[in-house]
Amino acid sequence: MKHLLLTFTNLFPSSVMPTHGIFVYERMRRVAAEMPDFEWQVVAPVPSVLWPLRNATYQRWARVPLHERFQGVEVHHPRFRHWPGLSVRRQADAVARGAMDVVRALTKGRPAVIDAHYVWPDGVAASKIADALSLPFVVTARGTDVNVLADDPTIAARIQAMGSKASRLFAVSRALADRFATASKLPADRVQVARNGVDMERFRPGDRRDARVALGLPMDARLVLGVGRLVSNKGFHLAADCLRDLPSDVLLVLVGEGPDQARIAAIGGDRVRFLGGLPPDQVAQACRACDVLTLPSEREGWPNVVTEALASGLRVVATTVGGIPEILGNASPGDGTLGRLVPWNDRGALLRALASTLAETADPMRVRSYAEQFGWAPPVAQLVDCFRAALEQSNPQVRALPQEAAR
Repeated sequence: MKHLLLTFTNLFPSSVMPTHGIFVYERMRRVAAEMPDFEWQVVAPVPSVLWPLRNATYQRWARVPLHERFQGVEVHHPRFRHWPGLSVRRQADAVARGAMDVVRALTKGRPAVIDAHYVWPDGVAASKIADALSLPFVVTARGTDVNVLADDPTIAARIQAMGSKASRLFAVSRALADRFATASKLPADRVQVARNGVDMERFRPGDRRDARVALGLPMDARLVLGVGRLVSNKGFHLAADCLRDLPSDVLLVLVGEGPDQARIAAIGGDRVRFLGGLPPDQVAQACRACDVLTLPSEREGWPNVVTEALASGLRVVATTVGGIPEILGNASPGDGTLGRLVPWNDRGALLRALASTLAETADPMRVRSYAEQFGWAPPVAQLVDCFRAALEQSNPQVRALPQEAAR
């Protein structure tokens, strides 16, 4: 029987929400492909909310099956009781209770390592399960989990206890790693950076006209692209507001869904085009169709859309938050080669950066060449080594098991 690599996270796609947590799937499918002596399965807990309290989002969660195969991987969706707005501090314990039996059944009788994504509640819940089942576990921070939730003293204390037990702690950017170490009160070198990668085949420069035809976008406009949840802290409402001071041929094209859509539409009117949530291949098409990407966020971890845009030859106008300066190499405000960095919530700076970038002639292949450093190979190799080491430290006898046995 193969060893088990068990990804544990609420951030994973399903047949009901096929783009939810797609970044975890894209990362871990590559890692699993390099570990033929391991079977990869996923436990993605789902909140169970009493019917009177279910909004549209929780109604969608309720339709997620208990078990399914997603793109060839076995995914389990155990339920945990959730009380919207009331149970944040209790979530990790609720997730652990809901998922314990499934994890116990999957790991019984074979060496296994838990790969948890999102520190709260998932990483702390994984720690509780790992303690009960004597399993090694690895935790990756991804953004809001330590940038926002760890501000709560009770949650921070739980994160600290979890951090002292994990085989390895990761974050997707240096800024997030430093914040994770601070929140968990651990030495900075205890949290390593394992960045995300970009699919350089999927995201590449291409025929702009064909992409615009496919997406129903106008040929004679200059298009500013935004990709992400349509929520206030992404700042797309500011980008929409900039339109009234940009030339009339400039439109904002948004990929994503969320509660801020009506507000953005009211601000930008018919100069905003909403494409809804799109699968990765169509996100790549949107990158090829547009002239510049904007991400005026309040906070980020390592936003994949920035590296995907760069790989597509698209310049970026984004805020100096999270891993964005790391990706752009701390680009100075006056250097438009890759785009421009601006402060958060500064409409004037955003407007000037968009206007300058749109006015300049782009060199897509130069941008693409810069992005080639962000391929998947280095982080995948790093993670493969990590999971093997975690399992061997916990189960020294597995070193002697030949990989050929898996073939």
